[in-house]
Amino acid sequence: MGAVLLTDRPQRWRLAGRAPHAPLRWPRCLSWLAAVLLVLTCAPAAVAQSGGTPAAPSTTSPAQSTTSPAADAFAPSWRMLAGFDVFAAKGCGQCHALRGAGPVTGPDLARVRSTTGFYDIGAALWNHLPRMAGEMRDARITRPRLTAREATDLIAFLFTAQYQDESGDAKSGERLFAGKGCAQCHAVGGAGGGVGPALDVLKRANSPVLVAAAMWNHGPAMAEAMKTRGIPRPTLEGKELLDIIAYVTSAARDSGGETAQVVPGTPANGEKLFSERHCATCHAVGGKGGRVGPDLGRAGHHISLTQFAARMWNHGPKMWAAMRERGIDVPKLSGQDTADILAYLYVAHYFDPSASARRGAQVIRDKGCTSCHSVNGKGGKAAADFAKSTVVSTPGSLIAGMWNHAPLMEASAQKQGVSWPVLQGRDLADIAAYLTSLPKHPPASK
Repeated sequence: MGAVLLTDRPQRWRLAGRAPHAPLRWPRCLSWLAAVLLVLTCAPAAVAQSGGTPAAPSTTSPAQSTTSPAADAFAPSWRMLAGFDVFAAKGCGQCHALRGAGPVTGPDLARVRSTTGFYDIGAALWNHLPRMAGEMRDARITRPRLTAREATDLIAFLFTAQYQDESGDAKSGERLFAGKGCAQCHAVGGAGGGVGPALDVLKRANSPVLVAAAMWNHGPAMAEAMKTRGIPRPTLEGKELLDIIAYVTSAARDSGGETAQVVPGTPANGEKLFSERHCATCHAVGGKGGRVGPDLGRAGHHISLTQFAARMWNHGPKMWAAMRERGIDVPKLSGQDTADILAYLYVAHYFDPSASARRGAQVIRDKGCTSCHSVNGKGGKAAADFAKSTVVSTPGSLIAGMWNHAPLMEASAQKQGVSWPVLQGRDLADIAAYLTSLPKHPPASK
């Protein structure tokens, strides 16, 4: 999975349009990212609630935002995104583009499959460290350090900066659209029912995040409409929703204008929303929350964002019934709300494969980690003992530690004549499970 994020290019990466040692100026970085992050939050939901066209986002900035002219293009909350702040402050934008905007030295970091988990991105970062380090040296760029929090925020930002999924099958989607009863209520391209709103808006608002928000918000009303008309409520399995979206977007009439997008999500905002919208009444994350529904902080859901939207749809009736029993109104979610909640679930490892500490211990040995590192005194002596290290105590600190110590590890690997070990996302998840399972023994005081 790691290679999905950072795709090797046949040509040598170059710093386009500037001298190798030239720093990327903050205003310049903001100016091109302003174009990247133009947003129409909750486009489908806005259409449904108001019956009109989604409004463009506010670009009014408060007085304190005038420190940089380019910063005025951002709404206040956009500039406060922790992951974007790391991306800009650490100079990632000197080499990498986002959503097609920016330098072409390195690959576009928003071209991440939505089935990519936290550890997949961490593994991709690790796998490309030697190459990135070489490019930084050639360009005379000082290699930044990351804290555990910065690593976590940056990875969450990179995941939620993309809102694209793999392509579906439009022909299969057309059959499903009719067979699932969608066409009885919804029109596409002028053909279909008129009970519900036409779905042509998805032509420019087909992000899986926006689709998830729209389906959730309209779910109760659609369930009642189907019940009234004797239409069985369909479930969506596998890639069926992906195919339906492919059909709708291919057959829909294009009204023109900009494609609706969402600002990348912020885990802290998502955690707050998860509580405020009463998700935590039924669901736990990281051991905190209700036990009515499944624990959403449990790994093993290595699915795409569109499949996540389908799960929300499939489980809707049970969730709404549980809310009614507890006197909770079904909350409305904007596209941005959904993005933030997804970011929260993402760093809680909902989208990661299941990890095994036993496999992690084997990976540590197979990848040669113990040639330099020891575990409870057994192994190499060139680097820290994992059982005594606080650097690897959390997933975020593990990835930050790997990034920060990479120059030393690369030099050691070269000295020993061994190849840089390549990791898959599952390998890193297993390593994290193993290292966090170790009883920590602080180093003996001298």
